[in-house]
Amino acid sequence: MKKRIEISQEEIDYLKAKDQRMSDLIEYVGEINRQYNPDYFTALTQSIVYQQLSAQAADSIWKKVTDLLPELTPEAVASVSNKELKESGLSERKIDYLNNLAEAVLEDKVQLANIDQLSDQEIIDQLVEVKGIGRWTAEMFLIFSLVRRDVISYNDLGIRKGIQWFYGLKSEPDEKDFKKFKSTFSPYNTAASFYIWEVTTQNLDQDFKSAAELKTDNKVAYYDSPIGLIEIQADKGELISLHFKDKKPYQQDMTAVLLETKKQLDQYFAGARKKFELPLKIEGTDFQKRVWKQLIEIPYGDTFSYKEVAEAISNDKAYRAVGNANNRNSIPLIIPCHRVTASNGKLGGYGAGIWRKKWLLKHEKENLYF
Repeated sequence: MKKRIEISQEEIDYLKAKDQRMSDLIEYVGEINRQYNPDYFTALTQSIVYQQLSAQAADSIWKKVTDLLPELTPEAVASVSNKELKESGLSERKIDYLNNLAEAVLEDKVQLANIDQLSDQEIIDQLVEVKGIGRWTAEMFLIFSLVRRDVISYNDLGIRKGIQWFYGLKSEPDEKDFKKFKSTFSPYNTAASFYIWEVTTQNLDQDFKSAAELKTDNKVAYYDSPIGLIEIQADKGELISLHFKDKKPYQQDMTAVLLETKKQLDQYFAGARKKFELPLKIEGTDFQKRVWKQLIEIPYGDTFSYKEVAEAISNDKAYRAVGNANNRNSIPLIIPCHRVTASNGKLGGYGAGIWRKKWLLKHEKENLYF
């Protein structure tokens, strides 16, 4: 029978105090609902059964195994035939792994009777000697059976992806990044792991670039456009960002500039506005600012190539850099980077999706003379 894993207030307070990003993550995620299995042999057996299988397939096989062995013990596994295990859906390799585990426990090579008295590393060392149990399985056993409080697994893809997002890294964390995270939140890395797992479970990495974006001091509004939900952010009366989103991660806090932006977006999508007139806060390099200011000058319904934009800012060889500046435009649509195409007439890229670029260009051409 599985039981709920309790995370103490002491652990939560400690994690929050160590890093503001973790504090924001904890506040955003809320209560963690995880369970542990105090039946050590059953937990290890289930880990072996579930290896490299979809949840649906593994659930089906696990039910057949537990129907065959209602009392799941090393003695029961050792006494059942391989044929019967195979009829449950287990592969020959996993049958060997289960037999290896049962034998190791019966011969006291894995000391389940007193395993909770061993250190984390001693437990890992014992378990990985069993063919079919790797370090990741041993680490999950520490968390989800023994409820050890300072465990985090570099071998876990969800953990690596979560830490990558947490720090805003361009690629998965190397061992140095991992050790930095681990040392920061020790001795409560198990609780930290639970919150990091929620990054991919709740698709936070799809809604926010990093943990630093979970909370914002900017004013935020949302606009339902014909081509998707738009998030608009402003600071001190100036527009600072506009991005397409799948959902509304922030609470709206309407201000005059946000109301005016929504009004002008209404007019634009109705075909009644050809140019936006809004106070913009543009942050970037001098070159990027020159590019973005030039984009605003591209007439409604027209397109410029990257090369033409480069020539317009008197830097005709910088068309590749113009493309990079386009990609870094934080206020698309208002700063109309959708009006920039390749020299051969192809649309080129668009961060919000090429289908949106096609829609916007078609919309502008259709409403050019209205």
